[in-house]
Parts: sequence; structure tokens; C-alpha cells
Amino acid sequence: MVQPEANVVIFMTCSALSNLGNFTNSASYYGDRPRYDPKVLDMLSLLIRNCFPNPAVADVGAGTGLLTRELAARAFAGTAIEPNDTMRQEGIRHSESGFPFRWLHGSGEATGLADQSIDWLLMGNAFHWTDMDAALREFRRVLTPGGFFTPIWVMLDTEYDPTVQSIDHLLSETVPSFSRHSDVVLEFINNLGAATSDFSEHRIFLDSRHSEVMSKDRYLNMWRSRNDLQSALNAQEWDSAIQRISGLLIEDRVVLKLRTYTWIFGQGVSD
Repeated sequence: MVQPEANVVIFMTCSALSNLGNFTNSASYYGDRPRYDPKVLDMLSLLIRNCFPNPAVADVGAGTGLLTRELAARAFAGTAIEPNDTMRQEGIRHSESGFPFRWLHGSGEATGLADQSIDWLLMGNAFHWTDMDAALREFRRVLTPGGFFTPIWVMLDTEYDPTVQSIDHLLSETVPSFSRHSDVVLEFINNLGAATSDFSEHRIFLDSRHSEVMSKDRYLNMWRSRNDLQSALNAQEWDSAIQRISGLLIEDRVVLKLRTYTWIFGQGVSD
């Protein structure tokens, strides 16, 4: 009985996210978004290299390359795939000469990758945007036997961050219909284990609290990158909301409290 209920929740979650606008207007601010917990990325790297000493890696829904560059810094190489042209071009622009990932146009449902060509496929803050069933079929096609799929998210820790709590209160006053995008994503994450029976070999969940110090300018740019909020306001209202958020920041440096959530799914070697 659990599986059908989980699928219904996942479907409703994806539907709730479908009207939040596209990422084109946010692309230039994505470089100022918070980073994934480095300890989690280090743990994932050790796990993968224990199984594949020289893995072929794909970052699907790579955006402007935040996760891709973290993987490159850990000596991984492969392919970064992004459907939004503006986001992908921003990622290419910030990729130095010799960057070990090639950039391709594609999506979770249609990566453009060859059959059984990838040992480790990741989606950073992106899997909830896909047609999940179609994406999982695609991932099983491109993953090698014994390969891994890792959806990972870094999100604001609203429970422990008083600054974010104040901003949420401000936004609820500014946008009467305001509801936090992350609430819907968390529902997606929490139900993901029961809704991904295609990957039954390994099922590991990691939940990590961490923090990051940001300058005031970067902190404001992080909010400017929030396409879900921009979709609810016109340009003048959005500028006013950013100014009000700025007014809440007393210090020039902000400690941002975060949570990184990760699922690790393994494809069986006998598939």
C-alpha cells in the first residue's frame, strides 16, 4: 500500500512546482547560491571511488555548474547537462580552460547520453522538476550495471535560522499567497525512498546540517536567484522585496544555516 500512496504524493508535489516560472532571469545570480555540505560530497566521493576508481560522471540539470564545479574540484570528470540555454551558457562562461566536464543540452527525461555510459549520475537541486517516472527510466538506461543515482539538495534551514524566519515573515506580508517552495520540495524528498522502486540495490539517505558565511551582497543575490518568489511578483514588487530584505540585515556578513539532503540509489548489477 505504501508505493501507490508515495507515487500520488510525488505526482502532486511535481504538479505544485510546475507554475514557479523558469530560471532564465535567475541565471546570473546562481553563482551566489549556497554550497552543498562539503563533508557530504567527500563521503559520496569515497563511496563512488570505492566502486569505480575512475567513474564516468553526469551532472543532470546542472544549471550554472555549482555542483559540477564541486565534482571537478574532487577530480571527477564527465558531462554537465542543462535544458535552459541561459543557465547552461552561464555555466560554460564560468568554466575555466581544461574544465573536465563537457556541457550538453538535455534534460532528466532525455539526457542524450549513450546506453550504460555513466557510473554516477547526479541531480543537484533539480530532480523535483522532472517527470520522475520518465527520468528514472532514462537514468536506468544510461547507468552502468552497479552504477549510482544521487539526487542532492541544499536548502535553507528554516527551523534554526532566525534571519530566514524574519524574511519569511516579511515575504508573507509582501505576497499574501506566499508559501515556501522548500516545503513542497521537502515533501518530495521525504517520499522519494518509497517512490523509487526501480532502484532497489542500495538506498541510503543523508541529512546534514551545516552553515556558510556570506557577504551581505551575496546573501541578497541568493534571494535574487529565487525564481519561485519572482514568479509571484512583478519587477517593481520584487525590487521592493529585495530592499526590505536588505533592511533586515544589520551586519555586512550573514551566517546562513543550511541543510543538505541526499539520496543514494544503486542500480543492480544483474539488471
